[in-house]
Amino acid sequence: MNVKSKTTVVLSNSFVLLLVGCFLGLTHLALAQNPSLLEVNPPEGPSDDQVSAIVNVRLIDGLGGQPLENAVVLIKSNRILQAGPANQVTVPEGAEITDGTGMSLLPGLIDSHLHNVNNNKALHAILTNGVTTVRDPGHPFRFYQSLYFAKAKMPRVYLTGAHLDGYPGVYRDQASLIRGTDHIRTLIRDYVTEGGSGIKIYFRLPLKYYETVLQTADFYHIPVVAHLELVDADDAIRAGLQGIEHVTSYGTSLADPEDAREFREAVEADNDYRRDGRYLLWSKIDLSADRVSEVLDLAVKHEAVLSPTLTTFERQSGDEEYQAKGFKNMLDFVGMAHQAGVTIVTGSHNSGKYAQRGLAYQREMELLVAAGMTPLEAISSSTIHNARYFRTQDRLGSIEPGKLADLILVEGDPSVDIKAMYAIKKVMLNGEWVDREEVVE
Repeated sequence: MNVKSKTTVVLSNSFVLLLVGCFLGLTHLALAQNPSLLEVNPPEGPSDDQVSAIVNVRLIDGLGGQPLENAVVLIKSNRILQAGPANQVTVPEGAEITDGTGMSLLPGLIDSHLHNVNNNKALHAILTNGVTTVRDPGHPFRFYQSLYFAKAKMPRVYLTGAHLDGYPGVYRDQASLIRGTDHIRTLIRDYVTEGGSGIKIYFRLPLKYYETVLQTADFYHIPVVAHLELVDADDAIRAGLQGIEHVTSYGTSLADPEDAREFREAVEADNDYRRDGRYLLWSKIDLSADRVSEVLDLAVKHEAVLSPTLTTFERQSGDEEYQAKGFKNMLDFVGMAHQAGVTIVTGSHNSGKYAQRGLAYQREMELLVAAGMTPLEAISSSTIHNARYFRTQDRLGSIEPGKLADLILVEGDPSVDIKAMYAIKKVMLNGEWVDREEVVE
């Protein structure tokens, strides 16, 4: 190769690098200007500006206030146009009318913790049960390729990409095993480019890497959440962690130090020990101990969100005694966290021993109420609080003018009895009613 050819190659490579740098720079600028993070599959909305109206309905807006009886909500295209009492909202001529008599209108439910592997049937079923938005914390992007071939409506899907784990890993087909700080920076950049709207830390990643993960994610304006077993929750929160997935992630920070040490050593030796070992650890936790209130004070101070996924851990009398006792402590701790001021959000984790098939989310709402939340608080945890957790509250999570029309009609009054959330009658996604009988191929 002559000097001229070499120069051309160098210039070409420099030009490519310049283009890549410009692209990433524009990405950073766009994120900085629009902090609302996006789903990977924005649904299609109505093709015209048709106005639709939901009338004679009980309005529960997700913001925590008392329900509004005999309300009217107007939707134009895919946006909420107006919401208020019937005597203050005029339904225009030609509007498509839905009668909500005997029903409550809520924002579409948001699931902070759901896993899927190219299963469009399952996602559509979740949507028909009222969950219009989900986040999968930790599965690779390839697990959602089926979304791009879906013919039926799917919930909005937020992804974090493969979780970041330490060697030798746990679920290695779902993980990126971290080699060092430069590897972390490269991975997060690539995740953002692929549409990632968060990062998930898994439990074998050492604490020494948290700072790099958090700083890099913050550069891209995306949140970081974690499933903890070996790293104590208080240490992770001090490092800057914004979200803790699973109530069990708090276990080692609450337990007697010797019990916590034995648990960590057992998990270090065998990943699967945690499955039953969690219950044994939690059955011994003294929730009246000073360390429990200290950890909660820390979580409140640093605004660390908790997605407890109680449904997946639920055990009752009839199960092993230590399991039932351990779960009771988990449930009580969530109630204590809520009372202390920790933001609690709703995540189904797909299933639970005592949940009906496809309705783990509704069971989670019931358990949040059992932990001490009011039904309205559980509804806010399932809507606006999760929208904030996803950093998409300017688009989703409440029934307010200008927001996207993701709505559900529920028979009865879930602000009085949370069990009404099982009676989903109609679901609207992005301004269009979902065909709940649609066959998904």
